[in-house]
Amino acid sequence: MASDDLHSDWAAWLDTELAEAEAAALRAHRREGLQRRLRQVSVWTGAVTLVAGLGFGLVYTAQHGPAPRPAGPTISAAPTLGG
Repeated sequence: MASDDLHSDWAAWLDTELAEAEAAALRAHRREGLQRRLRQVSVWTGAVTLVAGLGFGLVYTAQHGPAPRPAGPTISAAPTLGG
């Protein structure tokens, strides 16, 4: 009879340990999936921000940038002193 009690105590302890290990593994798996999704969202957000910033910069520069240079060659005479 004592052997049966010891066996049932051992089995109950083992079941508890296995349940805790399984729960810990499930939490780790869910945490890993969440971290992966957060990383993907972060990368997409960064990419969209970069593209939007570059697009804004190009449009702004096209509208407010320096004046275009003349197309043809220009000859400028240097001023002469005493001439």
